[in-house]
Amino acid sequence: MANQERIDPQYETIQALLGGYLVTRKEANPAAGHIEQDTIAAFVEGNLSEREAGPVISHMADCGFCRNVSAELIRLDAAFAEAPVTVAEAPTEPGKISEVLSGLFAKIFGTSDGAVFAHHEGEKKDEKDDSDEEKK
Repeated sequence: MANQERIDPQYETIQALLGGYLVTRKEANPAAGHIEQDTIAAFVEGNLSEREAGPVISHMADCGFCRNVSAELIRLDAAFAEAPVTVAEAPTEPGKISEVLSGLFAKIFGTSDGAVFAHHEGEKKDEKDDSDEEKK
């Protein structure tokens, strides 16, 4: 009987530690009972209707994980909003490399400004037609 009294406090301690671990593990797991990330992103961007946003707001009031995810998305949106958006335009005029290459090709192959070459092959007759003509 003395052995059972000694096990009960250890058992209770282990159960308390295990219960605490499971609670923290559930909070660390983003997929366990949390809002989908697409829904949070739509909420942060303001793309949800009032009816759709209601459950999201009530969930975030109780869920620290989802609040942190939404706060990170807000910070990310703010960081990208401050960065200027620049679009590189392609040059409309040929560059120096293009000029050098066209000059080099003109020297090698010559220019075709004044010369035109035309070639036309005559129709080939079938050997069968030739043999028919010889028989006549």
